Amino acid sequence: MLSRELKLGIIGGVISSILVIVFIQPILSFVWEAIISFGESVQAGYVDRIYKNAAIGERNLSGNLLLLVLVIILLSYPLFILLKEYANRYEINDLMSSLINVVISFLILMLSALIMVFASISVGVMEINASFNQRLTVIAPSIDDKEIKEWRAQWAKMEGLRDYQTLTTAMENRAVELNITLPKLRNP
Repeated sequence: MLSRELKLGIIGGVISSILVIVFIQPILSFVWEAIISFGESVQAGYVDRIYKNAAIGERNLSGNLLLLVLVIILLSYPLFILLKEYANRYEINDLMSSLINVVISFLILMLSALIMVFASISVGVMEINASFNQRLTVIAPSIDDKEIKEWRAQWAKMEGLRDYQTLTTAMENRAVELNITLPKLRNP
């Protein structure tokens, strides 16, 4: 026969499994769905931001990125000096030293993420601007100036991915009418 401890272990395992299935799993599923939903909206906003920035036109985005990196470095240096002076002025224990290291690491991680996001948006903007201008240059000899101005105006009014797709589809349809092969569309 089974010993009392083994019976209690089996019963405890069954009860904990039921608790996980009934309570924990639905909560985890809900949290995961919320994360997915939030991620999708962030991604859609990120993509729309690229197209909205592209509508502004040609800018010195690589110069802006370099300026951002320099500003972060110039602002970070005094912060590190202040933290070092604080550590030297006051006796700090290992816990406080570890906390300062975690905070500094977190700040560096966040600043790096900011630079990466700005860099990817900048590269995406430059890619679709270059692609639009290249395709417009190819089709321009076959259309009148009014149509070119209309496409540039639609480009300037672009609010997101949907507007971009509408504009590029119209341009491709017009190129087919004129029997023109447009360069491949580049995506960010």
